[in-house]
Amino acid sequence: MEFGDAVRRRRSVRRFADRPIPEEVLTEILEAGRLAPSGGNRQGFHFGVVTDGALRRELAGAAGGQDWIATAPVVIAYCVELSADLATLPPDDFAMQVNRDRFGQEFLDSVNALPDRATTRTLWDNGAALIPGEHVHLAAAAHGLGSCWVGHLDIRRAGAVLGLPDDMVCLYLMPVGYPAEEPGEVSRRSLAECVFHDRWA
Repeated sequence: MEFGDAVRRRRSVRRFADRPIPEEVLTEILEAGRLAPSGGNRQGFHFGVVTDGALRRELAGAAGGQDWIATAPVVIAYCVELSADLATLPPDDFAMQVNRDRFGQEFLDSVNALPDRATTRTLWDNGAALIPGEHVHLAAAAHGLGSCWVGHLDIRRAGAVLGLPDDMVCLYLMPVGYPAEEPGEVSRRSLAECVFHDRWA
């Protein structure tokens, strides 16, 4: 399948056929995620490949009781090793410079003053799994698989289900399988509505 076809074919699927994913197909879609870029080439992401039925049901419970998640033959848990706490870094550290330029010193100071440092580190790393996950999402579509991003998640509970160490967090889930539904077309803005050239006005 051509890349453009996979992009156009991709839909959020929430009903799955009772059909296993061949190991070589699963490996290919995970490989697409492994090759994704990451800030500073840190590669702090990990893919939890959950096939055990009881664990899939526990993860569905951690995702607000969305029982349909457990019906997929595979649930990918997007996990991230937490990066260094910005509050402990010197002002001239590159990560501090980047975030100061992006958000401003006042915002950095307010976030770094929060007492819950684990949650603060999670906030900074929240996007680290998104690019690898989207690579997997599109690779799955290219193989005729359906999948769906799940961000409604008690991440502490999911981490406990997965047995994650303290310095790692599960940020998102993605059930993957052969679709048992044909999702309809999704309305999208036209290109003209979401592109501007050089300056907004």
